Formats: sequence, C-alpha cells, structure tokens
Amino acid sequence: MAKVQFTIKNEKGEDVVKSTKTILTEHYRDYLILMDAIEKAESEVVKLDKQLQFIANLCDDVTVEDLLKYTDFSKIISIFTEIYAHLVGDVDPKEKK
Repeated sequence: MAKVQFTIKNEKGEDVVKSTKTILTEHYRDYLILMDAIEKAESEVVKLDKQLQFIANLCDDVTVEDLLKYTDFSKIISIFTEIYAHLVGDVDPKEKK
C-alpha cells in the first residue's frame, strides 16, 4: 500500500508537500466509477471537476478549490498519472525517484 506525495502552492504562493491517504483497492473502484462518469460527461468542465474531486477525496487536507486556485494544470495531470500508477500497481516499490 502506498501514498502519493505531491507539491502544490498555498495561498501565499509557497510550495507545500501534500500526501494522499493510503491507496487501497476501494480507490481503484472509485477510479473506475470516475472514468465511467467522465465518459458520459458532456462538458470538459464537468470532466475536470470530477478529476479534481477524485484527487481531493484521496487527501485529507486538499480541496478542489486548492487544486483550482494554486496548482498548474500540468501538475494536476502529473498528480493524476502518479495516482493512477499506484492504483493499478504500476509502481516498483524499490524504485527510487
């Protein structure tokens, strides 16, 4: 079981390290539900909101508002990709970054 750490800005513009909860099988199920909802969504805004909510739900101290106001979109993609890698077990726990 793993946690994903990532850096976002706070309201003062300072970098702050955040961490997800321990990623479990139930989160993979939530991801599958998310992907189903995204496929059915009519708007790109709705899709983005659902992705941001998914990330925020995995964290105790990150909100959708934090992700919208203080995080570059390319960083959101990076966070989402890393979370996905942990969800599907595509991360070598011995690999050092």
